[in-house]
Amino acid sequence: MSNLIYENKVKEDVFDSKLDDQVAPELSDVILKKAPKVYLDPREFLASTYLTGSMKSLVNEITYALNQGKGITLGLFSLFGGGKTHTVLLLYHAFTNPSLARQLGLEVPDNVKVIGIGGKDSRTAPSPIDVLMEDGIEIKTLWGYIAKKLGKYDIIRKYDEDQISPPKDKLEELFKGEKVLILIDEIVFYLSRVRGLKTGNNFYEQCLTFFEILASVSTNLPVAVIVTVPANLPEEKSKEGGLLNFIPEPGYEEVTEALVKRILRVGKVYRAPIETAVDLANVLIKRIFKEINNEVKRRVIEEYQKYVDEFKDYVIDKADLVDTYPFHPLYINLLKNLLEGNRHLQGTREAIKITRIVIRNIWENKPTRSLILPSDISIKDNQIRLLLLKDYKNYDIVADTIIQRSKGLDIVFLLANYIFVSTYYKQLGLDPGPLITALPDSKEVVTSVLDPEYLNSVGKTPADVKDILDSISSTSKDVEMVIPYLISDKGRYWVTFFADPKTICEKEASKILPSDVEKELDEKILSLAEIPIDDIQKKKRYQGGRLLKLHRTVVRNLSAPVDIDEPSYYLIILGTPICRDCKDDEVKNKARDIARRFIYYTSSGKAEKPRKYSNTIVLLFSSQGNNEDKIKDYVRRYISCSNMNVDPYYSDKATRDVAKKILDDYVRGLEGTIYNQIFQYFDKVAYPYGNNDVNIVDLKSSGKTLLQQVEDTLVEESKIMMSDSFNFDTLKWLLQNINIDITNGTFKVENIKEMFYTNPSLPFVPESVLLNAIKEGVDRLEIGILNGSKIYYKKYGGLSEFTINDSSIIYPPQIAAEKEIEELSKEETVQLEDGVLKRYYVLELEGNRIPISQLRREQDWLEKFKAGEIKLVEEKIESGVEIYAEPDSIEGMKGETKEVKLIVRKIGNFNSKVYLSSTLGELSVKEGVPDFQASLRITLDHDTDVVVTAKYENKEKQTKIHVRVLQTVCEKYVDEVSKDSVITEVDIVNTTDLKNILPKLNSSIIGKKSLTGELTIEEPDKKISLVIKPNGSQINDFITLLSPLLSYAGLRAKVSGNLKVKVEEFKGLSDEGVKNLNELLKGQVIKINVKVC
Repeated sequence: MSNLIYENKVKEDVFDSKLDDQVAPELSDVILKKAPKVYLDPREFLASTYLTGSMKSLVNEITYALNQGKGITLGLFSLFGGGKTHTVLLLYHAFTNPSLARQLGLEVPDNVKVIGIGGKDSRTAPSPIDVLMEDGIEIKTLWGYIAKKLGKYDIIRKYDEDQISPPKDKLEELFKGEKVLILIDEIVFYLSRVRGLKTGNNFYEQCLTFFEILASVSTNLPVAVIVTVPANLPEEKSKEGGLLNFIPEPGYEEVTEALVKRILRVGKVYRAPIETAVDLANVLIKRIFKEINNEVKRRVIEEYQKYVDEFKDYVIDKADLVDTYPFHPLYINLLKNLLEGNRHLQGTREAIKITRIVIRNIWENKPTRSLILPSDISIKDNQIRLLLLKDYKNYDIVADTIIQRSKGLDIVFLLANYIFVSTYYKQLGLDPGPLITALPDSKEVVTSVLDPEYLNSVGKTPADVKDILDSISSTSKDVEMVIPYLISDKGRYWVTFFADPKTICEKEASKILPSDVEKELDEKILSLAEIPIDDIQKKKRYQGGRLLKLHRTVVRNLSAPVDIDEPSYYLIILGTPICRDCKDDEVKNKARDIARRFIYYTSSGKAEKPRKYSNTIVLLFSSQGNNEDKIKDYVRRYISCSNMNVDPYYSDKATRDVAKKILDDYVRGLEGTIYNQIFQYFDKVAYPYGNNDVNIVDLKSSGKTLLQQVEDTLVEESKIMMSDSFNFDTLKWLLQNINIDITNGTFKVENIKEMFYTNPSLPFVPESVLLNAIKEGVDRLEIGILNGSKIYYKKYGGLSEFTINDSSIIYPPQIAAEKEIEELSKEETVQLEDGVLKRYYVLELEGNRIPISQLRREQDWLEKFKAGEIKLVEEKIESGVEIYAEPDSIEGMKGETKEVKLIVRKIGNFNSKVYLSSTLGELSVKEGVPDFQASLRITLDHDTDVVVTAKYENKEKQTKIHVRVLQTVCEKYVDEVSKDSVITEVDIVNTTDLKNILPKLNSSIIGKKSLTGELTIEEPDKKISLVIKPNGSQINDFITLLSPLLSYAGLRAKVSGNLKVKVEEFKGLSDEGVKNLNELLKGQVIKINVKVC
């Protein structure tokens, strides 16, 4: 069993629309047996009637009065315009069938004569206009009719014939010995008809006099007079100046007031019969439903309460669903308010009629409902709309607008319909004034759709419903959702038929010129390119992009390239779609052609010329402009509403202020919508790629500005590289891809920068990021920088920080090191009284100090220079001498003679003679007063150190000369090989492109080969580091292992290390081998060792 309302059983007659107008027949129809059977059969009628507390009290009060022999006169008013006739029918059946009434719990006396007067029918309410002929007697008055029904016409005959109200004594005579209940319904209609009757006795006044006398008679005799009064009596009835406050139905005001004045001089007010919303609910349930499924009712109430508990911030937390099920509590309240507020509705009978229509619509269309919702009183139904708007035709346009704007949006219609039906009859303007507190608030409106089954079916919570409500009201920024005529202010909602300023300015929008629309739209596009939406509306300054500059004109002519050609990265926005109404392939081809023209060509007068800086332009565009018409419509409305002056349309200041606020909110909402639509409009980005090609990709929608979105797209495409993805390794790899080795050549920084602006295969890189990468290369000692005459390579104390600019020159590490060593080799000497102070640089490495001036004599001097620490040394030398050998090391073949220069210099004020001696060789000079020079001739015999000693004043100084005898070498490294070369070993010194190098070596050198060494593969982004050590493996085996590892690490992986190919059995070089090996030698990729003896 489901929780849907269809589990309850509806009475069959509800589905017969022909019976809608018979839901409350006239009293006369029942008396004359002309009404439907349910109203004529007292048992069926009483069984189908819900007895409200007011009805029961009325029966008891009449019974008590009759039993006391005193009688009573009651004016029967309504609380909200309903139930009077039905109550009269109840009294009629109860007092004419007392035994049946007692079975139903109504204490009704026997032997009461019931006389019914139905004011709309001359057969129960004769008059001089419509005489009633009965038993040969012409009855012309109400008093004549009552007398005839009591069988005592003769007592009143004269007064009936003369159309004069009988005096009190005649009425007392008439009612003597009787128990009488006189039911008078629709009498105001009767009085209104006879009011204009021209008689000598003023029949209208005679009738009023009759009612006054009749009321006075009922105080002394067992006569109960019940008169229905077509007026609403507020819940808090009060008197001002002795007068009763009541609200007559329209059209009968004077007659009603006159009648009430007469009968209430001695009579009593009775507010009946439906006093509360619960009464109304029970009446509807009784009249509409044959059976209520109590199990379903229990479950629905539990589910409803769960929503109330969970979303108490969004809904009314006090509900009477127990009393109103299967009606939503607000359905009953809405009907009650309609009956009170729309005075043209005919009370409970129209509440029942409306509900019958609602039930038929629901049972026919089968919406998902566990409750009958207030908005099921729908303005989409023509019958309901006719009833509600019969005297409110100004609201037809409002109803039509709500239906049209909510088409396909069911929950939007339910919310707007509820606000409409709740407030239209108040006929409010833009400013409701003090009535605002009586209007529905957001909790009430959200609660109006609180139906567990319905909300589950549409996947919404009350919080979601509140968001939807906010989106459709006048203060909404979502202009696509705003419903005209629906106003909200101070948390309250209502409708007005007055044209709100949005509606007025929208009507004027069609007059805006297309050129003005385009101009305004372009301004909005340029604003959104650099400024987030929220900041635009707060008038904040633009933020711009991280890299791209904005071309400050939206391009609409797609056949004319832009005249920009400079070393800067630019975003050009195309305002015109590439191809409207085209197929996908057409769009792609046309987009590629247009993108290539804009990216690679610039305008030159009326002609075009190739762009020098061909890696600088990015295009943002719409492929097909799917929402172009919608954007332009919003812009048209934005211009119109921004320029609107509300003063001529609204006379009072309060309304003008409200109108201005509504208009300002709407304009801001339009502006926000335009910006959001612009985001949706642009969908593609084109940028230079590969070998003068273009790449077109989808625009990523993460950024808050168009520039940010484009830059985010290019970052994801790796076309833009920022500091987090660009370092010196990246720079090396990118330049190697275009055959530039930045670590092995001399380059001007300006030229490196220009490569990035001119080569489409390179990414866009901010200048600062590029320069920082170059600086990182210096820090890593892979390159050096020359600024003017100053070289920067290895850091040392006293070296100032350097900057890199366009004129800076990049040197390879060896040249940079040589130049820096040359600079650091200069010594500074300061003369002292007792000697000299020498300042010079040394390299500290593994606990040893090597004077910089002597470093290049060391084996592997460059690696030592990189690894060591440069320090400035100050050395104080006392007066005396110092001795140097130039060179301080010699080498040659055995038996070869070499000559070394010896330099003797004085230190301080020394002027004595110095004596020289040597452990090997022949000195040219053996003594002298410094400064002086000598030469030493040495014949090479074996490796040794020759010590030269300078003696003076019982002191001595020494210097050493390293002697190395060279052996006969049968192998050497060569710069070029030939077909006759015998290769013994190949050193791979550049491991960047191993996947191609190893196969070339393997195919070029014929014979048995093995691979040794160590290789490291690093990928910083993936945080991967792999070390591979081939230990005599075959080249093919190593390639098989290496390939998947390189693929896994990715394109940006750094490969470093040393590999040697040992040729164990050399069998020659292949035909292509010589060429391949010489290319690798020339590119400094390998070193080759060959046999020479």
